[in-house]
Amino acid sequence: MKKSTLEMLKNFTILVVEDDDVARSVIKQELKGHFSAFFEAKDGLEGLEIFKKHRVDIILSDLHMPNLNGFEMIKQIQQIKPKQDFIAMTSYDSDENLLSSVEHGALNFLRKPLEILEIKTALVVALAKKSSQKVAISKEVSVDFASETIYLGDEAVFLSYKNHKIFWLLCYNLGRLVSYDLIEDWVYFDDEEFSKKAVQTAIIRIKKQLGDLDIENIYSSGYVLKKSV
Repeated sequence: MKKSTLEMLKNFTILVVEDDDVARSVIKQELKGHFSAFFEAKDGLEGLEIFKKHRVDIILSDLHMPNLNGFEMIKQIQQIKPKQDFIAMTSYDSDENLLSSVEHGALNFLRKPLEILEIKTALVVALAKKSSQKVAISKEVSVDFASETIYLGDEAVFLSYKNHKIFWLLCYNLGRLVSYDLIEDWVYFDDEEFSKKAVQTAIIRIKKQLGDLDIENIYSSGYVLKKSV
């Protein structure tokens, strides 16, 4: 594959989840230099924890792993980010795996043993479809889902770390309820004590910084970000 073709990957981040240490090491060696950030995990549980901490554009994951398999990991990730892009890998060549991958929204299904060129091709094809495009959330605020950039008018706006995570959790679930449980698991999982008051304060700060956002509090349940354009 031409170097110029692989250049397009440099703007994206990837998470590789693979329990085979040798296979994961080979994939890392071949891919790490092509992405802006490369994350790796040895099972679905570790993959889920890494996903919570970092922005991930695409996930390359084995399906059959200990602790938490690939399907269960993706299912939990999609509760946070329903349209997360991922490519499934498996050594179990079955229609059931293929069907489950499609049902979970996999962009591709790769059968092991894999060739590095096959992986690179699948990633290039998948990420070529991700283009920067502003989506209006309100009259003043628009967002770019590809880069997780927030715009107030034509100016990029930067929120604090936790407010950024809360805002994007709402964006990825636009028009749907984001429960307090999900906010706690996604934003406050690390080292802070969670409270509804803390979330309320964060929402107030987000609305103050971004202006005319329509964020509705559903009593005792959570919040919904509504499109107001």
